[in-house]
Amino acid sequence: MLLKLGVLSMRTITDATGVEWTVFEVRREGQANDQWSYLPEGFGDGWLCFESRFSKRRLTPVPPNWEDSGGDALTRLLQQAAPVRSRQTGAEDRAEAE
Repeated sequence: MLLKLGVLSMRTITDATGVEWTVFEVRREGQANDQWSYLPEGFGDGWLCFESRFSKRRLTPVPPNWEDSGGDALTRLLQQAAPVRSRQTGAEDRAEAE
């Protein structure tokens, strides 16, 4: 499934285990590099994000014309994508959320 929201393309795929993934491209707007400083080297120009209810993965560089790829090709890209470690919520984060 392909969904286009303005310039944002979003796809959904289902992997071999039945997990549904949302796939979308993340691109930096403007010139502020400091907001991206937490990312591993190589992700500063953006990445392809694969997100399920269980985990998230990032792939860089973004493959050209990824949004035109079939489900099998996107599943192969998912296998190449790096897992994202979940952020541990600190006490100050929990206090702000309450």
